Amino acid sequence: AARAADALDAQARSGAPLGPLHGVPLTIKDLYEVAGMPTAGGTRATLPALGGESVAVARMRAAGALPFAKTNMHEIALGATGENAWTGDVKNPVDPSRQAGGSSSGAGVATAVGIGFAGLGSDTGGSVRIPAAFCGVVGFKPSFGAIPLAGALHLSWTCDHAGPLTRSVDDAAVLYEVMAGRRTDHGAVARRPRLAVPAAWLKGRLHPATRAWFDARIAGLRAHADVVEVDVPALSRALAPYTAIVRAEAAFVHRAVLAAGGEGFSEAVLAPMRDGAKQLTQVYLDAMRERELLRGELDAVLRDHDAMVLPTSAVPPPARGQLEVQVEGGTLSTREAVLGQTLAFSFVGLPTLSLPMGTADGLPASMQVVGARDADASVLALGRWLEAGATV
Repeated sequence: AARAADALDAQARSGAPLGPLHGVPLTIKDLYEVAGMPTAGGTRATLPALGGESVAVARMRAAGALPFAKTNMHEIALGATGENAWTGDVKNPVDPSRQAGGSSSGAGVATAVGIGFAGLGSDTGGSVRIPAAFCGVVGFKPSFGAIPLAGALHLSWTCDHAGPLTRSVDDAAVLYEVMAGRRTDHGAVARRPRLAVPAAWLKGRLHPATRAWFDARIAGLRAHADVVEVDVPALSRALAPYTAIVRAEAAFVHRAVLAAGGEGFSEAVLAPMRDGAKQLTQVYLDAMRERELLRGELDAVLRDHDAMVLPTSAVPPPARGQLEVQVEGGTLSTREAVLGQTLAFSFVGLPTLSLPMGTADGLPASMQVVGARDADASVLALGRWLEAGATV
């Protein structure tokens, strides 16, 4: 990294044209191949061959960026807490007794505390947005396929996305443009955007502090936008098919190590992958069918609305090791309360932004902005609008 920085300095002194990320220091989640750095994926198990430097990293390097460190993560990205039996738990920067979120845990913490300008993460069910929300930074999951994943360790190839964690929406847009090769300056916000809220699905799902925070933000939005309550029944069914597909695909990615006994994997990821390896073809196909039903319902809502908005997490960051949380309707597993808010939009590949907007119970709270397929620029534009104080 020091030699690369010297080369960038020399380029600047020479008067040569500079890229949009010239000299910008970046952290990289430890499932992307980076020239000169090992890739462990947060595990002790042997990983499948990934090839050369990942396309996303190479594009940022070509734009002048300086990838200087790998960040810790949930083992093989199969989890949303950042707790890792091999590398240690990633701790929340606001309250170290709480979860940092995952699986791009280290990227969220590093960005929040100023280690690097931004971090590159990955998102299969919320792994950019959850740590961004828990650490109080911006997390952007683009449309499926917008950023190539060649040179990255897959968890679930039909759900995986690359995405940045940053300290502003503008920063996320710049990194996205470089990695995706797409412009975002055409994104615009209507004078009164039409925003959908899945109110029926959210009923009873939120922690009281998150509910109070969300209701206050929606009340503020009503002065600037048309907020419409919508029903998306498939959201309530998304967790099971998502879980079936991700576990089955993860088991296939790591099939060689699993067949040899699973050495190097902790039990926390070995058990769900073994479950995934046993999935019957019919279970997988049923899950794929359920995904298409969810896709159809969300596409229908987003045809008539500029975006959908909802909390990124149903609860404030839970304590490390906490397995259940209390919400308005009773008790939820921590996995469902956290991952349940985000997974649907990775599952069907819609562009989604997590935007920090104050606190709930003294901890970071974030709004999730979901757009129509390939409406990445519009989601970022709406994020800028919200960031500028549309709910104040």
